[in-house]
Amino acid sequence: MTVSTAAPASASRVLQTVPEIPAQISPSGARKLITDLHPVDHPLATARYQSALRYPGAKSALAPAIGRLVESAKRSAQIRQIHLFVEPFAGGGSVSLRLAGTGTVDRVLLADADPLVAAFWQEAAANTDYLVDRMWDEWRTYIKPGGAPAVARWDYWRAWAPPAGATAATARATAAVKALFLNRTTFSGILHGRAGPIGGRQQLSEYSIGARWTPSAVEERLRLAGHLYDTGRLLDVWCKDWRRTLDDVAEHYAQLLPSRVLAYLDPPYLDKSPKLYQRSFDPRGGYGRISGPVDDLMWGDTRMHFRLAEYLTTRAQYRWVLSYDAHPSLTTSPWLYADDRMTPSRQDRELLGIRCWRITKRHVTMQYSASARTGRGHRDELLLTTLPPATVPRNAELRSIP
Repeated sequence: MTVSTAAPASASRVLQTVPEIPAQISPSGARKLITDLHPVDHPLATARYQSALRYPGAKSALAPAIGRLVESAKRSAQIRQIHLFVEPFAGGGSVSLRLAGTGTVDRVLLADADPLVAAFWQEAAANTDYLVDRMWDEWRTYIKPGGAPAVARWDYWRAWAPPAGATAATARATAAVKALFLNRTTFSGILHGRAGPIGGRQQLSEYSIGARWTPSAVEERLRLAGHLYDTGRLLDVWCKDWRRTLDDVAEHYAQLLPSRVLAYLDPPYLDKSPKLYQRSFDPRGGYGRISGPVDDLMWGDTRMHFRLAEYLTTRAQYRWVLSYDAHPSLTTSPWLYADDRMTPSRQDRELLGIRCWRITKRHVTMQYSASARTGRGHRDELLLTTLPPATVPRNAELRSIP
């Protein structure tokens, strides 16, 4: 893939909240911080797989490395503790769930521009019993062998949209069921686009539509999300894009010291996003109209990557960790992350207190199914961070970039 080094447009589009689904759980816009946090008491708190969503590019394998990166940073005088860990590209939420469960960070905040993903996490957190009950109902009625035709149910959920007159709460709750059903029954867990049901429409494959629907395991993972929310570890879930999420954290949680807030961003891959997000994930393809702005989900356009890079290297108020595919342009293009230091304007340094943090770059090897033609393969991930450079490990796991 060739990435243009022409200067990108400077304007960044801000997500307009999907009208049918609340932007966040807390009606006031900010959930109250629980100061007396207790250890998480759940059997999955330190497990490798904690998310109820099957997500393309899931970072369950990367989560331990990021956890060690954060633990190392906490030993420095500049950090010491992470009071809030913000994940603006929540997806499957694997990294946040793990760091919250192990107590590596005090609290996590999930956000996603996709209204289905956001609705799922909102209901999993704040309406867990309902989502668990609906999950079992769908499995018993349509997925369990001998039930009603599952592919017909898949078609129903693919076409479902909030009916006129539905309350916001009802729309969100049903959207969460739609997200879970399609995620568990669609090829690679893809929610939008032209991907079909597991096993095909004729169900002639050795894998049936319910091959990835394990209700007991899904319930346990849903209850982990609810437990984290009830204990204040999962602070909130927002339906917002990355830019508005990062800006609104500063507004809603101004009492938190900027040095104790860390953002983790996992945008679509630069190398594979035209393939995954333009054809398989295209919200316009195969599902009819999707509520909300399509542009915020269209990462096949490389300008989206340029806008993110511009913000992180010039305007980010919090330290950040960024994971990407190891595409060479990411660390060589001046419009991406070629610089080794943030370069905020003088005005932003004076008015917003933005620091000129150094950017440390590492490679980490992961196993990821999208990196191989068949089965699972090894693939290098790129990790960039503004955590104190002296604390960023350099070893066999986190390797310096050649």
